[in-house]
Amino acid sequence: MAVAAVALLSGCQPDEIKSGNPLTESDLDAGFALTSSTDTIVKNPLQHNAKNFVFKASSVDPAIQYHTWRASDEKGEYQTSPNTTVVGPETYKFTFTASGTYKIEHRVVGRVGGTNFVSEQTVTVDLPAEPQKFGPNIITSPNFEKSSDWGVFNTGATQTVTWAFNAGSATASGGVDNVFAGQGIYQAIKVEAGTYRIDMHVDSPGASTNAWFQVFVGENQPANGSDYGSDPTVIIGLNTYAGCAKAAFTGQLSKVGCVGTGQDVTFTKAGTMYFVIKCGTGAANGVNNISASNITMNKFL
Repeated sequence: MAVAAVALLSGCQPDEIKSGNPLTESDLDAGFALTSSTDTIVKNPLQHNAKNFVFKASSVDPAIQYHTWRASDEKGEYQTSPNTTVVGPETYKFTFTASGTYKIEHRVVGRVGGTNFVSEQTVTVDLPAEPQKFGPNIITSPNFEKSSDWGVFNTGATQTVTWAFNAGSATASGGVDNVFAGQGIYQAIKVEAGTYRIDMHVDSPGASTNAWFQVFVGENQPANGSDYGSDPTVIIGLNTYAGCAKAAFTGQLSKVGCVGTGQDVTFTKAGTMYFVIKCGTGAANGVNNISASNITMNKFL
């Protein structure tokens, strides 16, 4: 976070004391400095990111009767209602809960005659974005804890790719030359109206050839011997024709994949849908042991 400070020192006519001793102090130092800035979390009324700035007066002159501090809003405008001026000590902390450019005003008031001097600085506050909140994962057996939670279907008359259910993952492999077909896995899911984010961990020990690994969510249950979906409806996936899965890889599909409309899918109404992963190839052993685990589908809150 960049913090820019510009100090402005100016004298003012005494306004703290309207009558009495006409004697006044002179040359009081109203300067101040930023001593620390720290990230923090404000929990009331709702938890959100914030930043603490601590400022300290430059002078400990005994002629200073007291200090006042105030900060503008994030647009650099001082508010007068409610009163934001605080009579404070030589050191004062401000907590900012919104990004923006703030003015900080420090005033010192003299012991004799109420003479006061003011200085001002600006600070830029750049808070990190609030973390996105998600609901629970709606995928059952996301690490294939129970293989019975997943159905299997062939995407063509010829079964050229097969899925194996392992402890903690499922792996697709196989293929024959010049037969473009494969196999998919799926499960029924209950969705609500709204947007969901999809991801999973995928890995492979080496290059695949003429291969695809695609994720869909559709209204229709997959049928054995029938393909499912088409490229425009792929949500997220791998495809050697598009340039990924052509070498060994490991990571989140959202990072290593190269096809699809994105991680997010939106539903206009609640109902039963089908979460589908299909994998296929047109080459001998073209799917090189692509494994999937930690499959997630979470609703944005």
